[in-house]
Amino acid sequence: MRNRALSSLTAAAFVVALCGEAMASSSHQSADHCYRGSGMMAADTSAPVTAAFLKKMREVGVHTIIRYFDHKDETLPGKTLTFEERMQISQAGFHILVVFQHWGQRISTFRDHKRGKADAIRALTLAHDVGQPVGSAIYFAVDGPWSSDKDIADITRYFTDVRRTVSARGNLYRVGVYGSGQVCSTILDRGLADYCWLANAKAWPGYNAHLASGRWQIRQLMPGKCGDREVDFNLLPSRSAYFGQFR
Repeated sequence: MRNRALSSLTAAAFVVALCGEAMASSSHQSADHCYRGSGMMAADTSAPVTAAFLKKMREVGVHTIIRYFDHKDETLPGKTLTFEERMQISQAGFHILVVFQHWGQRISTFRDHKRGKADAIRALTLAHDVGQPVGSAIYFAVDGPWSSDKDIADITRYFTDVRRTVSARGNLYRVGVYGSGQVCSTILDRGLADYCWLANAKAWPGYNAHLASGRWQIRQLMPGKCGDREVDFNLLPSRSAYFGQFR
């Protein structure tokens, strides 16, 4: 989960600083799982898919491709899922999950009182544009280790505005949260999200407790190279698990 060129490096920097280990040395590198029968069932990528990439994901055993929603001033070119790409993924036999992320690695994002509503409106517009089915989920990314009372209050307000905006516009989609164990637990406890996508950074607050709680629907692994790009593989509780994906 990344603003690929920036958020990934930021997350990695936190892990290095707190754990003293470079990401490349992690035993959980997704590259270690880039083979048939590895048990990986979902993969996220911030770049548009290609036929070669989808073929490789099928060989690995992935059944869900996770792609991004973003504002028009994308943090990376091509980050936003389009209708044409959605059809390409679906026609190749994969499910799709979407996550909204625009500078999600900056705490200033969540301190902006206008951002929750603005991000939700943009996400709902894109969901309509790509023909996302009613009842599926849109995740919103909190891509950092913030844990102070002020930080958690700002993040909570952001998700309060997201939930309120989604509800006011027909409550067509479920809401997911991507983030640390602490963020997932807080947002779920307050009924502001339906699903948790647990970030790969084990040094972020609350990781072990939230993992042990079983209240996550997706668990991300560290990034690595697979096929024609860097990709994050993700673990699910079971192959039949539902976490807001759609065809």
